[in-house]
Amino acid sequence: MCRASLFNHSEHPGGICNPPRDPRDLYTPRFVKGKGRSKIGLCPICIESPLRGGRGQKLWLSTKFSAFNYHMQFAHGVSATTGRPFSPPLSYRTSNRRHALKLERSEILEGRCHKCKKWVPVESIKDCEVKVKELFWWKHAATCHQGSQAPGDADFYEQDDVFRCLEELGL
Repeated sequence: MCRASLFNHSEHPGGICNPPRDPRDLYTPRFVKGKGRSKIGLCPICIESPLRGGRGQKLWLSTKFSAFNYHMQFAHGVSATTGRPFSPPLSYRTSNRRHALKLERSEILEGRCHKCKKWVPVESIKDCEVKVKELFWWKHAATCHQGSQAPGDADFYEQDDVFRCLEELGL
């Protein structure tokens, strides 16, 4: 029998349980508080320990004013439609930028989209560091992919004790 703990915290995070669409859904908040306009959801990724890819922190976000949605899509790259990570670009290329200004890149990295087949910039034209490097790709994916995955892009889970437990249970 599987003994993996699906929630490795000594204290309850608060709120009420909010079951996901399926056990492998990475988007749906597992705990929620409030009702209507004041409803907030706990980020299911941030609450996880760093060993499982999280931040080990409770981050409550409004579910009614898009804060939760924006956070999941643009901080974690998880689709609201599928509950799964966005597919990465099929390939990359570097393109020259004509007429780049003083603080802009003269070359820009682009990724090829599996859905629209376009080359999409995956970095800012500004020559500076960003907090979330994938942000530019995820913004494209959120509007373009509409639930589609690139062929062969289904192995995005960490195969840890929790994963093995779900496999044993046939979920």
